[in-house]
Amino acid sequence: MVLNLSLPGVYLRHGVVAGTLLVGFLALAWSFVDSYRDLQRSLGKEALGHLEMEYELIQTYQGNLARQVVDDNFRTSEVLSLMARAAETEDPEERADLREQLYLELLPVYERMKANGFCQLHFHLPEAVSFLRFHRPDMHGDSLWEVREGLRLAQSTRTTVSGFEEGRVVNGFRHIFPLESEGRFVGTVEASFSFMTYLLHHVGLDHGMYRLLISDELVESKVWPEEKRRNYGPAPRHPGLVRDLRVDPFRHPELLPPGEWSSELVDELDARVAGEVRPRLRDWKPFWVLTRTPAPVIVSFMPIETIGDRPGGYILRYHRVPEIARAWSLLWWKLAVASSLLVLVFAALAVLYRRERRGAKLRDYLLSDLREEHDNLERAQKIAHIGNWVSDARSGRISWSDEIYTIFGRRPADFTPTHEHFMEAVHPEDREQVEKAVSHSFRTGDPYEIEHRIVRPDGEIRHVLERGVMEMDGAGKPRRMIGTVQDVTELRQLEETRKEAAAIIESTHEAIFVTDAAGRIVRTNASFQRESGLDVDELHGRPADSLFEPSDDRGGDAFADAWRKALERGAWEGELTLVGRRGHRVPVLLSLTSLTLDWGERRVVGLFSDISGIHAREQLMWHKAHHDSLTGAANRVLFEERLTRAITEGQRHQELVGLLYVDLDGFKPINDEHGHEAGDHVLRTVVQRLEEATRETDTVARLGGDEMAVLLIRPATIDDVEGVAEKLRESIARPIGWHDHSIRLSASVGVAIHPRDGSNADELLRVADAAMYREKRRHRSSRETSPGSS
Repeated sequence: MVLNLSLPGVYLRHGVVAGTLLVGFLALAWSFVDSYRDLQRSLGKEALGHLEMEYELIQTYQGNLARQVVDDNFRTSEVLSLMARAAETEDPEERADLREQLYLELLPVYERMKANGFCQLHFHLPEAVSFLRFHRPDMHGDSLWEVREGLRLAQSTRTTVSGFEEGRVVNGFRHIFPLESEGRFVGTVEASFSFMTYLLHHVGLDHGMYRLLISDELVESKVWPEEKRRNYGPAPRHPGLVRDLRVDPFRHPELLPPGEWSSELVDELDARVAGEVRPRLRDWKPFWVLTRTPAPVIVSFMPIETIGDRPGGYILRYHRVPEIARAWSLLWWKLAVASSLLVLVFAALAVLYRRERRGAKLRDYLLSDLREEHDNLERAQKIAHIGNWVSDARSGRISWSDEIYTIFGRRPADFTPTHEHFMEAVHPEDREQVEKAVSHSFRTGDPYEIEHRIVRPDGEIRHVLERGVMEMDGAGKPRRMIGTVQDVTELRQLEETRKEAAAIIESTHEAIFVTDAAGRIVRTNASFQRESGLDVDELHGRPADSLFEPSDDRGGDAFADAWRKALERGAWEGELTLVGRRGHRVPVLLSLTSLTLDWGERRVVGLFSDISGIHAREQLMWHKAHHDSLTGAANRVLFEERLTRAITEGQRHQELVGLLYVDLDGFKPINDEHGHEAGDHVLRTVVQRLEEATRETDTVARLGGDEMAVLLIRPATIDDVEGVAEKLRESIARPIGWHDHSIRLSASVGVAIHPRDGSNADELLRVADAAMYREKRRHRSSRETSPGSS
């Protein structure tokens, strides 16, 4: 090769290496910072998604509950007949009489609705004329057509309208249903929930702290001045919005979640994020902001629209994220460690440089050894795909061996080897690197070794390993450079494939293992060792079926069966239990794939991931969805499922099914006299006594408020059901201790028996509910007629 080289500094190569290390350090530091930002974005999206999901779920739940109440209690012939007569008459006295009848007819239902979270029940005549407000029976006759957009929409379209709507006193979710009697529209009924119901649903779950901000424009246009002064406060950090004080956690401690929350802390948090929040509030789109001081907290902002699709305000959720503080501290530790490593690497480079200079002394010996082995190398070149070359430093003449021509895809008769022609054959992206390596060797006399790509005349790209060394004359001047070129294309491809496969296997979060044809483990990755708690030496050669058991609660194949099916069919997938060190068990989703190696030996590759978190979340979500959060008893959904199942089994086996509908007499005075904590204690005690008085196969449920239900599975006789009902009355009648007080109350129990009283769950519930109310009226009548009653 002809070398046309300049003479840059001796330390050029080391400068390049040092620069590369510095760039690598900066890239590593950037990755640390970007990882921290990714954590912020992930937590923020999760917090905002959580808030949106909560809002959608509670709206759906409340809407379904309101629809059920209306269908079961207000679309009856009695109620619709009263509303039809009220819509037909203009006589105030007749309307007053009809209003009194409707009030007395539905007052028990209204009391139960309040216990289930409803705050208002309101009947309207056509043209949106108020007929009966259960929370204000004395206020009626006013037209709401112009002030209630949701009511105007429901009466205009005569369809159900649901959603958030600001109120003159209470903000919340309104569900307005049309009423028809014999095909004629007679008015609407509205069942409303206060926004406090939404917050109380989440406080015990420790999902964070919530606030409701309402559009100041809506408050000005809708709310009476006195109510505005009483129920709304300024939100100086959130322009255009005011705080709803009726649901402010610092005015209502029952809305405060667990943890150390204070108004001073929240005000400081708002001040920290105010600059980022203000411009985004005007967009009326969901967003989140994060601050690390005075505490690591994510504040989620979810806009809410009124029934008329107008911006109504924002729901704010303050959620602590301690992992942000830990990640911030860890970021600085990572940067400190990376800086220390950089210093150590620079020190190692200095040591290596000195060693390289000493290594140059071996040059003459290597050159003489190369001359002696020249003939042997020529014969070995064709076998090893290695060619040699010589470049005269004075004349620039270059000679190639035959194998180099073969590697470069050239013929000696058609190609003259020169430095320029050689550089033209080098891949354009590698030319600068090759030029620097050769130039440095020519200037310093140091040997060089470089791997690069070449492009053959037909366009094929090959990888070559090139080595060169400079020979000096007696005066210490360059005489010639000799070197070799080896075609390493196949080796490079194999090496890259091996490295990629090894990197994928070792870096993947899924655990991977390989067994031989006898089922013994021959290889594992780090994730497998971590999941099992066993190291490589403990796993190698161990039968794989000793580490897996069938899934405890889901059944399925044992590992030996799954492994055999994988050999027969080529693949298998399912759930098993991994048994690790000291019997630690982890449910996993395992897939097995059978492979045949080039020499015919069979292998089975297994890949699995831990699904214990999925199982735990499924179980927790199922329990929350089917059990009452206060008492732990079954809720209405679970109770009706079990009742339906019991009726089906009873029909199949000709057996009885008992249903007891329990309502506590005098429960409201307990809350008024002793407080809600006493009421909650009474409810939990009553449920405990009901469970003690029944069998494990029976089901005790809280349907809402102070209403309970008991499902009796396969009672022997009807008398046995009545006996259990009497036992429940006696158990509830026993005094309940609360601090220094003894609380007494009674219960009204309605009884329904399948198949005597009905063939499905709805029929039995209606019969039991009616029986319970008859008993409650008997109790009331007996108290009113007893001596001393007023």
